[in-house]
Amino acid sequence: MMPQLLLSVAAVATLGLVACQSSTPPDRFAQADGDGSGALSPAEVSDYFVGGVFDERDTNKDGRITKAEWNPQMDAADAREFAQRDTDGDGAVTRAEAIAQARKAGLYAQVTREADANHDGVVTREEARAYYASKE
Repeated sequence: MMPQLLLSVAAVATLGLVACQSSTPPDRFAQADGDGSGALSPAEVSDYFVGGVFDERDTNKDGRITKAEWNPQMDAADAREFAQRDTDGDGAVTRAEAIAQARKAGLYAQVTREADANHDGVVTREEARAYYASKE
């Protein structure tokens, strides 16, 4: 599965987890809502999804994803994607690099637009629930 498609599938699944949570821990919506506004900005949606993917791939939990952690069977396309994210060229992708690249590429912009039912630029808990329900 292509990494971007995998990220899109992960986004829908993660948004579903966010939507299903109530105020009982862990409240993933609240975790994603970095500014505590009660709504998720496009940056908060992106950062939350990227953080989840980052945590899964950072198998040794050192805060850096190496090529081996990124994809042990890396082909040329995967190598280009990795290099785009490794902006300092040190052979590893940090959380900050991953977040910056995802924002720049707009990886989760479509998910945010689809979930934002009233088109006000943010996703409320209710919109997240409705979006996830529409994907089931």
